[in-house]
Amino acid sequence: MRPSLTLCLALTLAFGSRAAAQPKDAPTADERAAIAAIVKAGGQGEIDPKLDPAARVVAKFDAGADAALLALKKFPQVGAVEVFDGSKLTDKGLKALPELPHLRRLAVGKSDMTPARVAPIAKCKELRDLRLPEAGLSNAELAALAPLALLEQLDLSGNAQLGDKAMATVKEFERLRALFLSKTAITDAGLAELKG
Repeated sequence: MRPSLTLCLALTLAFGSRAAAQPKDAPTADERAAIAAIVKAGGQGEIDPKLDPAARVVAKFDAGADAALLALKKFPQVGAVEVFDGSKLTDKGLKALPELPHLRRLAVGKSDMTPARVAPIAKCKELRDLRLPEAGLSNAELAALAPLALLEQLDLSGNAQLGDKAMATVKEFERLRALFLSKTAITDAGLAELKG
């Protein structure tokens, strides 16, 4: 009886050490393919274990072009897209975003958001974190984002055209926990709209 117990213990230790050698957050084959596509498109790909298990891949681009976003739409494993400089993005590239079914985080900085560019973002129903700093947003464009009912974090910094009327839209985001409004035209009167 003892030799078999020793053998069982040895096998358990051997397989246990192999499992420990593979990190829990190691990318799957599909995630590796998504990361390779991101790199090929000129970005960086990584795994974020805090994202939905079905879509843990983060795509980061210093400067975004339409081709980069269009390349992502084949990979439902992408759960976050971050574009530091979105000044070259057009309607065509942004229309690829709703094809990412588990997109939870979107950050597009230094862009020029028009109603046509905001419309596809509003279709990303799983978004929890939306960052649009220096995006040229007006109150009307922000209002078009009202369907994003699951938003928990919203960064509107650097959108000087946003005024107090924008708070009527922000108030609709019932799950919102973090709001960034530096360098906007929102006054204390607008912030008072958020009471309660």
